[in-house]
Amino acid sequence: MKKIGKYFAFVALLSILLLLALTGCGGQPAGDKGSTGKEAQTKKAVIRFSHALPEHHYISNQFKAWADLVMQKANGTLEVQIYPSAQLYKDPDVYEAIMTGGIESGHLYNFNHTRYVPEASAMVAWYLWNTTEEAYQVGIKGPLRAKIDAEMEKKGIKTLAWLPWHLEDFAFITTKEVKVPADMKGLTIRANMPEDVAWYQKWGANPSNISGSELYMALQRGVIQGANATVATSVERKLYEVAPYAVLVPFWDTMSIIGINKSFFDKLAPEQQKALVDAGKEVEGKSVAAAMKDYEEIMKRAQELGIKVYKPTPEEMKLWQAGKDEIRQQVFKDKPQVLEEIKKLEQQLATYRQKK
Repeated sequence: MKKIGKYFAFVALLSILLLLALTGCGGQPAGDKGSTGKEAQTKKAVIRFSHALPEHHYISNQFKAWADLVMQKANGTLEVQIYPSAQLYKDPDVYEAIMTGGIESGHLYNFNHTRYVPEASAMVAWYLWNTTEEAYQVGIKGPLRAKIDAEMEKKGIKTLAWLPWHLEDFAFITTKEVKVPADMKGLTIRANMPEDVAWYQKWGANPSNISGSELYMALQRGVIQGANATVATSVERKLYEVAPYAVLVPFWDTMSIIGINKSFFDKLAPEQQKALVDAGKEVEGKSVAAAMKDYEEIMKRAQELGIKVYKPTPEEMKLWQAGKDEIRQQVFKDKPQVLEEIKKLEQQLATYRQKK
């Protein structure tokens, strides 16, 4: 009987020890320091975000707003670390870095998208949009953007937001005064797209492919004498110190894009994925207001800094736009799908303008 009693006592002791091990000695699952089961399963992740813009550029401020929203919506389980001013990668290199997982997230441009999705060229066709609002309502919120995003996702980049730049201050920033296309003759101008090259050659200018982070030095050294940019970029990058002239020619709208590595995104917890997507939508929804607020401030700042801004007359604008259809046919003759997408965008714009 004593042996049986000792046996039951031993079994009881083992049961108590097993119960304590399972409950972590304090009523919580082992390894969980007071968190709920859902929180315990959500691992904290760090997202490195690379861009080449100056830290205080208005687009940079929207990146910061997005990062803050992500951390807030993910309840601290996501940390976004922003690296501005090309600390990690130059603009064109961000794509491969994201695709290969060298960086989790980064700043992409609609004009660089064209290397991966031909139809993206339609979004940067010259003289398509008249205002930032049009670029947003018809371009960013339209079906072509959705098609581009879907194609980029197949290549390993998930899109989280598109942010329009203010079209109203798009200009040629130059080292000498320019008012009409004839004044561009003989100048070397930074080019981003094949269509840029075609227009410059039409005007007798020389195209040059230079990274945005290299603009100041290239202008300072005389490697180029101009760039298609915004007055905001001139102010933020201090381009006016070496190229004090700006002729306002709203030829096309730059759109900044927040992209993230698709495989990285897919491995995150559902609530973390939702935080990233929702933060992107929220920042995108405020992007036009942010752009126009900055536009007003930038034009005042440009005047204070003595930037010589020239706005062409209606007659002069006709000179800048002369040959639009011919240039498009020339540039996209081997890409009929781009011409078709431009046609669709123009039809959508006509409908939008009628409603306005």
